[in-house]
Amino acid sequence: MTNGKRVRLTADVRRRQLVDEATTLIARIGYHRFSIKALAEATGLTRAGVLHHVGSKEQLLLDVLALRDERDNQSLDPELNVRHVLDSIVRRNLAQPEIVRLYTVLAAEALDPAHPAHAYFAERLRTGTTLLGDMLGDHELAVEVYSFMDGIQLNWLRDPTIDMWRQWQRFADALFRVRS
Repeated sequence: MTNGKRVRLTADVRRRQLVDEATTLIARIGYHRFSIKALAEATGLTRAGVLHHVGSKEQLLLDVLALRDERDNQSLDPELNVRHVLDSIVRRNLAQPEIVRLYTVLAAEALDPAHPAHAYFAERLRTGTTLLGDMLGDHELAVEVYSFMDGIQLNWLRDPTIDMWRQWQRFADALFRVRS
């Protein structure tokens, strides 16, 4: 039996809780339909309480994206060759469809230059294709790999019967066979 008192979380723990819950909500309903009010209701806080911890809806979105990047970067081993790095990205994405959905929804919404994450996604594409291009020794090929990965993820989200791992393996086998 509880005594009815709420447990007071540290500011860092509360902020992380809010970012995690916002990640789930945005993945489900999209950034434009997401609201601070919905986040407050989901976490048992007031709207003012949420804003106290996150600052603004726009800042929260950037925090959600930063958390995704942090989690992505933790799963990559820089000692692996490019094929293994790309394989690990696909495996990781298969294990987290909600995060892939979140990223896909936000990336589509952020095509609008007025969207608060527009610059983030443009920079992420530039940085990612540059890094991958350096690893592959071919920047145009890096754009093609990014395009395939985005496309297969979108199709997998639309139709979960698509075997994304198998499709990636077929693409990567052909790509790396031609390059060797």
